[in-house]
Amino acid sequence: MPGEALVPCRKPARREPQHKTVKLERTRTVPPPVVVKIARVVDEATGLAFDRFAATSDLGDPVLADVPCEKSEKVSEVLAALRKHNAALTTKASADAIQTAIDLPPKCYLRHASQPGWYKGGQDAFVRPTHVVGAVSAVAEMLPPRPEPGKKRQIVFANAGTVEGFQREVVRRARWSTRAMLMLGVPFAGPLLRVLGMQSWGINLYGKPKVGKSTVQVVGGSVIGLGTEAALPSFKATITGLDRIAITSNDGALFVNEAGLLGRNAYATLSPMIYGLSEGKDKVRAGESVYASDAAASGWSLVYVLSSENAIEALALQAGTTRQGGEVARCLDLPAVHSGNATVFDCRPPGLTDEAFTRWAHRQMAEIRKACAANHGVVFDAYLRGLMELGDTLKPRAQAYVDEFVASLFLKDADGAVLHAARNFGTIYAGLRLAMDFGVLPPPWRARAVRRAVKACFRDGLKVSRLRDTTLEEAKAILHQRLQDTALPRKQDLQPKSDVGFCTLEGDIEVVSIRSAEFVRWFEGKPAHLYALLAWLDEQGALRKSHEGKRPIGRGYEWAVTSPRAPGFKGRCIVLRLPIPK
Repeated sequence: MPGEALVPCRKPARREPQHKTVKLERTRTVPPPVVVKIARVVDEATGLAFDRFAATSDLGDPVLADVPCEKSEKVSEVLAALRKHNAALTTKASADAIQTAIDLPPKCYLRHASQPGWYKGGQDAFVRPTHVVGAVSAVAEMLPPRPEPGKKRQIVFANAGTVEGFQREVVRRARWSTRAMLMLGVPFAGPLLRVLGMQSWGINLYGKPKVGKSTVQVVGGSVIGLGTEAALPSFKATITGLDRIAITSNDGALFVNEAGLLGRNAYATLSPMIYGLSEGKDKVRAGESVYASDAAASGWSLVYVLSSENAIEALALQAGTTRQGGEVARCLDLPAVHSGNATVFDCRPPGLTDEAFTRWAHRQMAEIRKACAANHGVVFDAYLRGLMELGDTLKPRAQAYVDEFVASLFLKDADGAVLHAARNFGTIYAGLRLAMDFGVLPPPWRARAVRRAVKACFRDGLKVSRLRDTTLEEAKAILHQRLQDTALPRKQDLQPKSDVGFCTLEGDIEVVSIRSAEFVRWFEGKPAHLYALLAWLDEQGALRKSHEGKRPIGRGYEWAVTSPRAPGFKGRCIVLRLPIPK
């Protein structure tokens, strides 16, 4: 209209569409709980049966729980048992899964043996603390003893490495030490005691620190799965604790390290412990025993080895008393070093001086410890399988080896305690020989070297014990006196028909040849002295024979006779290298 002010027309502002931000939250999907009844378990030590249920923890780890059969049909009991082990279960969400597991039959049937060792005294299966060697008919799966809940094991066995590694790194080095060979045979002797009807017995290996006592104990322990010194039980354990450890070592070996930890009253503790271990009966029952709840399953049969800086005889004297003969026979003192050596290694490789030999021995101790840590436990399975394969022939074969060893000692005039100790050491010889037969101890191990090593250990033990086998000592005294009283001409001055023998010099070594008939007359009326002396001379390397393979057999001396060469001299002689050890 004329005269009316014009008002500009504004377009309405364009409104941008508003975008609404929606936050998406990730919802966690909880998988349904899974519970499985995996086995029906029977514990032979207690006679109780359990249903074994499996689940997973909050972290995804497997969880196992054994629920007694009288409670295993109740959802609340199964839930409580699994929740104790942190199973990822709740009362409401898991009830159906647990009920489903309860309703289903177990997937398999398991049986825990009452204790380690020969299963029920037979020779078809051997229960080790970690597994079972062999098989039991009519049993789906046999397992080692079931530990009591909340009970900590005081000795832990393990398997590592290979049989070949053990043979290459441990067995090969052990040949250079009579003590290492003996300790290697201790675990092999353990399974034979029950077969032969023999009692448990032991050895106290004593000597100064750093000579290798613990090293050879580790060598023996490595056979059964104790590969380091830390794995060996010590005297810090109480006597009750040692009883439980003994049950764990049933039909095997028990190595206990360092009796010095017992303090001033060591003998007051050791003496009853020796009788207890040798008797093979537990002092405790259901409330304390790791496995068994009855006396029938609480005994043991084993060979035990103690170590100490002092002989038990010396500890007894410190306490103002002496050891009884029966106690000595049950546990013989054995010096850790033989014939003045610096360490347990007493078989010297050729070409080494005294100083070089000591350095070499310390290197061997370090290397054999490393080898035991890398290879342990596995060789015992191979040995046990060899014993099982012998079946009914095991007992007579093992007994024959024991008898062979005892006969080689010529102990006709020895008292009963000495013979008892000799048979004990004979079980070690039998174990080593059987291990050689099975290929567990392969060449260059030789039967003669094994017997010589075990005999050297036995005789060293007799020298420091209160047991007295005077046969050999008397025979050596007779020989020294006869050699002193008999004037033997030099080989070039020999009168062939009148002289009883002659002597000759081979470099720095003096050798004497005595007509065998005259030599036998020196021991007239004492044949046991003659046989024991010849066998000992052979072991010492002082006896010259027509053939190195000859050895003492039965009650005779023909094996030791040879025919030396001398101008105009004809006769069979006993030839000896001088000087003869005292």
